[in-house]
Amino acid sequence: MNIRSFIGLAAAGMTLCSCQSDCYQIDGFARQLEQGDTICIVLENEPEQLIGTAIVHQGKFNVTGTTDTILFCKAYLSRMKECNASFMLEPGIIAIELNLSPKPSRISGTRLNNQWQQLNDSIQRMGTELIKLATTKSPCDEAMHQSKLQTIDSLHRRMSACIENTARRNADNPLGQYIKENYKAPEFK
Repeated sequence: MNIRSFIGLAAAGMTLCSCQSDCYQIDGFARQLEQGDTICIVLENEPEQLIGTAIVHQGKFNVTGTTDTILFCKAYLSRMKECNASFMLEPGIIAIELNLSPKPSRISGTRLNNQWQQLNDSIQRMGTELIKLATTKSPCDEAMHQSKLQTIDSLHRRMSACIENTARRNADNPLGQYIKENYKAPEFK
């Protein structure tokens, strides 16, 4: 497929999607992946349930379709499943950037996917701080050790509050329901 037919196909997909309220379009970016790589789209909780596939062409991939319900899905590189991104498959234009580790993959485009990415960014930032604190080996007295433990506890509480706040803000949609069903808040002392 040459670039002209690829662009024509994408334009036709956008035209078709603009006429239907249940249409989704995934615009994928895979700059680190190889030409011809296969991207699989599956249900997050049922990975054997294949929704679609796409082939990486010049660092991009595209998937279009329709859905009458919002589904929690995962896009992954078929030859390396750890190169993936979880997202909400819903009507609209969804951008997925698949990256090789250690660079995280990203999603955006629709309201729920923007909320999901915002939560992931916050948790990633606090998780990095937690790991840094937990793995830092420095001589310290009991007071410094207690201060470090309090900081770790505070970060853990902030992470939990961030997840719970996202669930509350999205209580009336599938993102909030997913968090409610899959997140068990720790019992802090």
